[in-house]
Amino acid sequence: MLHGLEGVARELARISERPGIDPGTPVLTCVAVAPEGGAVEDYARRLRDVLSEVFSLALDADFDEEELPVDGIADWFLSACSDGGAVGPTVGVARARYRERTGAEPWGIQNWLFRFDPELEARGWEFWGITRAADGGGRLDLWLDTWGEPMFSWEELRWLLYACGAQAVADPVVVGSGSWAAEATV
Repeated sequence: MLHGLEGVARELARISERPGIDPGTPVLTCVAVAPEGGAVEDYARRLRDVLSEVFSLALDADFDEEELPVDGIADWFLSACSDGGAVGPTVGVARARYRERTGAEPWGIQNWLFRFDPELEARGWEFWGITRAADGGGRLDLWLDTWGEPMFSWEELRWLLYACGAQAVADPVVVGSGSWAAEATV
């Protein structure tokens, strides 16, 4: 899926402000996330911080370079993406949970950043929003536009969700966008 600079700019805008209901987007994809210890607001802040930086980078970076700059990326996320870095208990748990869930190694920072190249067709989702799940169970719902596709490339996002401190990350489910509209943004 090609995002282009305009698409990335829309994603960046959605980080800080909830979009209006769009009749052109009748369905969204929901990923239920259970933050460790129910720290919903802290979790949402960490997720938004990293996504904001990577979308800003995607708008300005030269993806023809061998490495992308990491200056604005949070230290805790850089540590999580480094298998040789100072790994604290939270980072170690995140890496272990991702391995257990996927059977794959956590992402290195450069490989992860390059997935956000606006002209690379590897990322199968657009960020839409983060809401508190309607059931009141301390869960977050992460909303994505996947153009109605139930199967899409999202492992870079799953890694970020675990690195932010998710205890559990459910598989994506495509639902009517009214479900998103009924939930409060976190």
